[in-house]
Amino acid sequence: MTTSNGKTTLGVGAIAGLVGGVASWIYELVVWVHFLHLKKDAYDLVASSASLAFGDATASWPAAMQFLVGAGVHLATSIVWGIAFAVIWPFFRRRQIEATLVALFFGIFAWIIMHNVVLAAFAPNPPSYTTYSVLNGFVSHTFTFSVPIALVVKRWLR
Repeated sequence: MTTSNGKTTLGVGAIAGLVGGVASWIYELVVWVHFLHLKKDAYDLVASSASLAFGDATASWPAAMQFLVGAGVHLATSIVWGIAFAVIWPFFRRRQIEATLVALFFGIFAWIIMHNVVLAAFAPNPPSYTTYSVLNGFVSHTFTFSVPIALVVKRWLR
């Protein structure tokens, strides 16, 4: 794709968001599940998105529903952020600023907005902040989420 129109931007942003969402899950599987043992398995990792969005009541939902809702929330959010990056990218490209540099700041911005504004204001279970959660938030949203988004958007919206 060499031109950028509205449909292309939305499509590329959606694909980039999916790539970033999956990349962040891989990171969290390695770090949160296997190294830090903060989550017991991949299911627990994915289902926690449902709990963040809809509260503790999700614990009584059937396991498959928790997983599907958690995956849906995570991937829908990833797509929205991917589209947001695709929309702002032409501004930075015209100024010859490298996509990965923009991604580093974009990831921090995304984490702050999601965890400190949206979840704190609207989620039934506002996030708690520990050293692990803050460091993980910055690392996962900056390096393993927004950098893949930036690379996809940069390549496809040349």
